[in-house]
Amino acid sequence: MVTVPFKEAPTMQTEKLAAPMVDITGSIASLKDRVLAWVDRNMAVVFNIPTAAFLLGLIAFPVFLVLWTSLTDWQLITKQKAEFVGLANYISVWTEERWLNGIFNTFYFAVCTVLGQLTLGMASALLFNRQFAGKTFYRSVWMMPMISMSVAISLVWAILFNTTYGLLNYILNSLGLPAIEWITSREWVMPSLILVGIWQHTPFMTLILLAGLQSLPTDPFEAARIDGASRWQIFVNITLPLMRTHIIVATVLRSIFALKQFDIILAITDGGPHYASETMNINIYFNAFEYGYMGLSSAKGVLFFCFILIIQLILVSLRRREWSY
Repeated sequence: MVTVPFKEAPTMQTEKLAAPMVDITGSIASLKDRVLAWVDRNMAVVFNIPTAAFLLGLIAFPVFLVLWTSLTDWQLITKQKAEFVGLANYISVWTEERWLNGIFNTFYFAVCTVLGQLTLGMASALLFNRQFAGKTFYRSVWMMPMISMSVAISLVWAILFNTTYGLLNYILNSLGLPAIEWITSREWVMPSLILVGIWQHTPFMTLILLAGLQSLPTDPFEAARIDGASRWQIFVNITLPLMRTHIIVATVLRSIFALKQFDIILAITDGGPHYASETMNINIYFNAFEYGYMGLSSAKGVLFFCFILIIQLILVSLRRREWSY
């Protein structure tokens, strides 16, 4: 005889417990479908959420924090609790001699290095645009300063500039010339740093200008040679006009980095002697991390950003005007 297991009929209590579970499962499934449908309709928004969150945390929050700090008198040493002072920091910086000196040094360094890099970069680009034996090797050697570590080459230049045992003064003495206090005198420290800046970043200018030269059409040059134009006339009347866009782009890129130059100056002179080589960002660094004036240094940082922004807007407007021709 086969025994059939007894199956108890569902009671009212069991049915009452099962009903809510069915409702919850159905609600979860319905919610999931609605979420998937919304994601499918707004795929572009969903894919940009991680990027927006990253930018918000990496850029927006630090910028807001700097702006807020610039409106306070927060000092790490004497006044650790920040108090709102409004625009007092922005007003007081214009009476600080070191800050005004830093503004002058920043633009002095940037203008001289960019002009020097542009001149040597154009000359070297014209040279490498020709065919000669060993061009690849010499071009590789010419590009080495650009790929070298800034701090390492700055220490090498500091040794070369040394007044007592530096190579530069040794060469001057060998020629019967007096030694120069390259980085220990107020008169020579900025020209010395400008020399290092030109030496390191001229290859970058060479790359951009060389790419521009190699993209120029050949017909105008051939027509000028047939007409008997000299090399100087070809350069002034044909090469430079055709290279204006490349020159403006190279100037914009190099001016940004020249205005922000920090590592070379800090490694070679540390802003000295007597703040003679202190630029705006060096001054901000000392105010923030050496003296602890976080509110004042934040205000200086905002002003420094405004200086760079204004300069770049002017250069970009020149580039756009060039492209509209």
